[in-house]
Amino acid sequence: TAPGTVLSHTSAAAAWGLLSAQGGSVETVTRAGSGGPRRHGGVLVHRSTRLAGDHELLRGVPITTVTRTLADIAGHASHRALARAVREAVRLRLTTVPDIADRLGRDRGRRGARRLASTVARYAGLPLERARSGAEVRALEILRDAGVVLPRLNVRVAGEEADLSWARARVIVEIDGGPFHLDVGADARKEASWRAAGWAVSRLDADAVYDAPDQLVALVVAANVPRATV
Repeated sequence: TAPGTVLSHTSAAAAWGLLSAQGGSVETVTRAGSGGPRRHGGVLVHRSTRLAGDHELLRGVPITTVTRTLADIAGHASHRALARAVREAVRLRLTTVPDIADRLGRDRGRRGARRLASTVARYAGLPLERARSGAEVRALEILRDAGVVLPRLNVRVAGEEADLSWARARVIVEIDGGPFHLDVGADARKEASWRAAGWAVSRLDADAVYDAPDQLVALVVAANVPRATV
C-alpha cells in the first residue's frame, strides 16, 4: 500500500462495523491528491485534497474517521444502508449526532451532504437539516428534553441569519464559538439589526451548551419562549 493511503468509503464502513462486508467486493481506499477514482485490480482508489485530519488507526490500519466515512458513503449508499450506518455509528458510540452535525457544517455543498443531514434528522427526530454545528444540535436536544418549543435553525431574521430563533416570541439565541462566529464586528452588526427590528437577543458560549445545559433552558424560559404542547 502506498504511503498516505487509508481505508475509506464502504470498506471503512465495514471495518467500523457500520455496514456488512460484501464478499468478493472491491476494497476502497483514499489517497491524498486530486482526480476521479481509479480501479487497480481489486482496489478502487479515490483521491482527496481534504484528507488531513480525517483519518486515524483502527487495529493498526489507517482508516477514515467515522464521520468522514459517513460523509463518503452518503453520496451513493442506499437510503436503507445510510440509515443503518448512522444508527450503528451512534449505537456503537463511535460518534454522536452533534459530531456528525459538525461534519455537515464543514461539508455543505458536498455530494451526499443533504442526504446525510436528512438521515440524521430522521434518526434523531429533530429538525437538523439546517444545523451548522454540533452545539446547535445539542441545543435542540436540550430544549426538546426540557419540553420547550423548538426554534428554527439558521434562518434569516431582519436580513441576517440567526442561530436559534422563535418567531412568535421574537427571541434569538446566538451560540458563540466554532467557525461561524469569528467576526466580532459582524456579530455586533447582526445583533443591532435584530434589536432594531424588535427581537430580543441573547448569546451563549458553545461550551456552556455542553457543560451547563441548564443555562440554555433558563435563558430561553426567561425570554418567554413557550413550552411545547403534547
